[in-house]
Amino acid sequence: MNMVKQSNSLIIEQASYWAVLLDDGELSEKDRRELTHWLLMGPAHVEEFIHACVLLDLMSDVDQSKKLSVDKLLAQVESAAGSKVTPITQHQNLTGNNSDHESSGRPRKTRWLPVAACLLAGAIFAYQMLPVENAGETPVAQNQPVQYKTSLGEQRSITLEDGSIIYLNTLTAVDINYTQKYRNIVLHQGEAIFKVAHNPQKPFRVWVNDTMFQALGTEFNVRSEPGSVALTVLTGEVALAREAKKEQLIPFRSTGIKLTDFTAPDLTKDRPLLVTVGQKAVLQDNGNIHTEASVDVARETSWKSREMIFRNDRLDDVVREFNRYNALQVTIASADLSGMSVTGVFETNDPMSLLNFLESSGKARIEKTDINKVTVYDR
Repeated sequence: MNMVKQSNSLIIEQASYWAVLLDDGELSEKDRRELTHWLLMGPAHVEEFIHACVLLDLMSDVDQSKKLSVDKLLAQVESAAGSKVTPITQHQNLTGNNSDHESSGRPRKTRWLPVAACLLAGAIFAYQMLPVENAGETPVAQNQPVQYKTSLGEQRSITLEDGSIIYLNTLTAVDINYTQKYRNIVLHQGEAIFKVAHNPQKPFRVWVNDTMFQALGTEFNVRSEPGSVALTVLTGEVALAREAKKEQLIPFRSTGIKLTDFTAPDLTKDRPLLVTVGQKAVLQDNGNIHTEASVDVARETSWKSREMIFRNDRLDDVVREFNRYNALQVTIASADLSGMSVTGVFETNDPMSLLNFLESSGKARIEKTDINKVTVYDR
């Protein structure tokens, strides 16, 4: 039951994202294709998209007569997809004769006309923007990489064709390229959590330059920044290899090196490091490797909830984290303050909470030097 609730929550979150994007009029042609593919993934996607559209009152942007047929629309989608799409009317009554609530307890919109209008605004709009011969394909299934990016402070999630999910943090860019043998993801910059659908026949691999993280069915966080790349395993096990080749399958269970605290293993494409749940490995560009056999997973992944957790962290490290998410950039003008210890939980998009905290400590003075620049001085 928990798995179902999590799945429904994810679909609702994605439906809201697409509805807002459509309402803002910011759909690029690539976005339209992605929306179409997402809608074709199943009736639940269409249903939640309808609810999201109703809430945003998109009806004013479509045919005022609203003389539309959902069955006809789904027949068009079914034809494009090349597979059976169950009509929504088999899942719920749209005429208002039955229950007024969904199984989730959420009030149901039972009136036919608003639902039809939202279908026009969303599904048929996206459907018409995609050539029929390509409508049944998913971008990540092709050999041409598909890139996703986030801007400063932005976070988003992507559901892949196999059910895997990628959560992108701020200023992150990934390429997705599924082949017949591998599920390849290239992390160009930033940070992401990869929740991998289990498939022993098709390894899931994340690349940062020539460093490769290989998994079969697990969840892990990868953060790439200048000078280093860090792996934290949330569930399962991940093999970490250096100097890996794109078409090389790594039999990590037979040749891998078990991670122990503060080890410095000699990693190659043939001798990967095995990192398991609750463990972390940081690879530096100079070749050094720092490992931790037990880390605070909640802290490592708190960004997913738009939070940052600090426990006796240096102020300069705390400021660096805030600067990753915000246009307001903070600079510390004191070596003594840079080493100040900070403990607390902050929202990623609220740098003023940190500045207020520093002022209230009686040790710092805050001066705004530009519209998006703040300097912290000794008091």
